[in-house]
Amino acid sequence: MERDWNVQDGSDCDLNSLPLVRTWPSLAPHAEAVERLVLMGAIEDDRLRDVLLRSPRGIHALSLPTEPDFVNIEASALRLPWWSDVDAPNSLLPGIYETAQVIQMLEIERNDSVMLVAPRGNWWTEILMQMGVSRLRIIEIDETRRVELQRRWNELRLDIVADACGCQIEWCGAEDIYKGTPEDGWDKILVSGGLPRVPVGLLMRLSFEGIAVAAIGESTGTVLQTITRQAEGEFQSQWLAIWNVDMIQDEVAQSLCDLAPFVESSNLPEPKTTSVNSAWMHANDEPTRDRLGPAALLDMIEEVWAEVSATTESEGFGVDVREALAQDLFRMGNVLQRLGILRIAAEHHGSSFQLSPSPEAACYLGMTFAEDEEDGLAWQRLAIETNPNYGGSWNEIGESLLQRGQAEMAIKWFRGAINSVNYCERGAAWANLARAHLEMGRTTSALFAAQEAAALMPDEDELDELLEQLTDDLA
Repeated sequence: MERDWNVQDGSDCDLNSLPLVRTWPSLAPHAEAVERLVLMGAIEDDRLRDVLLRSPRGIHALSLPTEPDFVNIEASALRLPWWSDVDAPNSLLPGIYETAQVIQMLEIERNDSVMLVAPRGNWWTEILMQMGVSRLRIIEIDETRRVELQRRWNELRLDIVADACGCQIEWCGAEDIYKGTPEDGWDKILVSGGLPRVPVGLLMRLSFEGIAVAAIGESTGTVLQTITRQAEGEFQSQWLAIWNVDMIQDEVAQSLCDLAPFVESSNLPEPKTTSVNSAWMHANDEPTRDRLGPAALLDMIEEVWAEVSATTESEGFGVDVREALAQDLFRMGNVLQRLGILRIAAEHHGSSFQLSPSPEAACYLGMTFAEDEEDGLAWQRLAIETNPNYGGSWNEIGESLLQRGQAEMAIKWFRGAINSVNYCERGAAWANLARAHLEMGRTTSALFAAQEAAALMPDEDELDELLEQLTDDLA
């Protein structure tokens, strides 16, 4: 065993030898986020691209109750609250990606008549208006929310824009869903809340070759479906993906799914006393709410979201909006990182650190850079400067140095990681230490480190192979 094992706490590591941060990723402007989706092939409709570029979702969200030093939150992959009670159905603005997918499925043409059931604030209403529809009926079943939607619409002067676009906007409750249906039926119908079964009542009001898009409850969740009217009483349905939306109120759902008229319930839930602060702090508590994708993807999001959190200054009731958003941005960045979308992941981590510095945000941001990039080491340095006891960055620095052929230097950082107060993956650091010793030709030390790693990670097949190799070498 090497004689320098008496130095184990990282005190022999020179933090000042590492580079300083030069590149600070942060959330891109809304327009850039849209253009990225175009390049990725997620937005194929040129008209929708143009509309999204001039229709940012941020103006339709609740005002941020904190300093506006991160104005691009609207371009993040987070949900944004438009209603203060985020526990109420359909109270969030979906992301740009989900919005683009759903709107494209409608195949909107100019002068279409469209019914939108359960609007998401006024964002989707504005998008449909800008797409050139001639008649747009908005069905919001809650009268208080409907009045607020109209107030905000007029406050943004969108009523004037609608007149200029030649779009007739109708604000209706559930009792008016079927009144004044166009003679030939609605060209397009979009239901953004979940339904328990196929909405037969709605489909009977769909025009010939019209398209309805709805999330319909199945055993695996609400599945996004497009339904096209082929002939009298004949419809063609296509299942697309799980869209994990809130279910529409039972009485309204019955009216949409059956041919029975709407009967208003006297047992409506009491409105909650909520705040804008609370809405922003809890809008992303359910990570897959309003997300679109296959079941495996949504399961992965749930798992990754919960596996690690950022260390903010306050805890429990002491957490403020900035810290809550920093936490959400970090978790979202971790999900994007797992999906391999590294640039956007880095921007989420960078904005998280900007809001509330945490070693986790800095460390994970550093991991988005290639092994040979100095910025990766720089962000690991910043993570340690933020919290010297965060072992993850000690290990990451060691890995980077080992990749660069500096095994002797890497060993010091791996030891620092192993002896860090705040590190739950010591097994990984022990395994890396074993590899570093092996590269230096120190078989005995490598065996000792590998045994420690195996004790902490008994299910790692790679370690079993390494132990077998080292044992054979010593024999």
